[in-house]
Amino acid sequence: MPSSNTASSGASTPSTKSSITLSDLDPISPFEDPFKPSSSTQLGSMQQPAQTSLVTPLQTLFPIMSVPITVCSFSGEPDDNVQPGEFLKTFHRFTMYTCITENELIIESFGDHLKYASPADNWFKELADKTTWKKVEAVFLEHFPPIERAKSTETELEWELCELRLKVEDLGKKEKYVGEEVYTHVIFAERALILVKISTGSNSIWKVRDQLPDIIWQKVKETYSTWTEFCTAIKGVEMAHIRDGVKKHQKEKEEKERTEVAIASLQCLHQQQQRHLPVTPISPMSNVSQGLQSTTLGGHCNNTPRANTANTNPFASLSGGQGNLFHPAPLPVTEADQSMLTQSLAAYPMQPNTKVGIAAWHNQLRDWRMKNRETAQITANTGFPL
Repeated sequence: MPSSNTASSGASTPSTKSSITLSDLDPISPFEDPFKPSSSTQLGSMQQPAQTSLVTPLQTLFPIMSVPITVCSFSGEPDDNVQPGEFLKTFHRFTMYTCITENELIIESFGDHLKYASPADNWFKELADKTTWKKVEAVFLEHFPPIERAKSTETELEWELCELRLKVEDLGKKEKYVGEEVYTHVIFAERALILVKISTGSNSIWKVRDQLPDIIWQKVKETYSTWTEFCTAIKGVEMAHIRDGVKKHQKEKEEKERTEVAIASLQCLHQQQQRHLPVTPISPMSNVSQGLQSTTLGGHCNNTPRANTANTNPFASLSGGQGNLFHPAPLPVTEADQSMLTQSLAAYPMQPNTKVGIAAWHNQLRDWRMKNRETAQITANTGFPL
């Protein structure tokens, strides 16, 4: 029957193609059971996605090409910045991250991290026993022992503790401390605690307290039995009190600065005035006025105060006061003295400050010099042209 043959052949053809296709897509693993029927598995694989294997190679988790650890080369020289102990710690992290576990690979990688032609490289080349990494590491530490860091004495730690300072300008601010934003007074207390853990003495609490800013000092008691209580009190100061204190301190500081600037300006102005005092213009009459101020009556000096229009304050002037505190009082003027002075003044009448008057004054001055000589002292008898 042609129809049945055609149907059977048509039914078998897709089955053959499907089985071939499935076998090509999902070949039988050599670890699978060859006697286990695979038709259900193959058909199921067409309907469900393949499950991810739970076993992941370590090379996928830790790619060697992207190792974030940098191992600095070790030379073993005295001026090397890398210490033997730090070098081994870094190298251990490197081998753990890159999953190097075999002794041969670890030792080979260790040799590659030694600086070429250095004392450490020469030592490694001459090393005979390289069977295990533990032996190589032990011999390395014997040949290059770790350098012990210098430790501060108790006296040095106490001095460093007393030298801790907390500035008023820094109060209320935050700084990075152990990776976190922390207030400066808290950082101060934490640093003090670190030093105290090394040196357990509590005799210097009062010294540290005396150096605290007044804002913190007001909130901390005078005596504490332990450093922990003292530092806890510092950390417990309220921020509102600190902010108010800082504002008050800043205001007082600004006022003080303004006052100092004003005082400095006044001092500078006073010095300029002392250096550049106004000078009276020199004229022919100025010498006459100066001579009259020193005239004598009856052989005694006239101590009448000088008229100074530039500076009337006797304490601010260069010559000072003209009182009789340190000078003897002049003798009283008699009528004969007054008459003689009147006659001498009449002999040389005052001339106006004009060209004609100045010319007449020069003639009077020439006549006075001829009669009394150049160095003669002006007295009531001699008179003087005005």
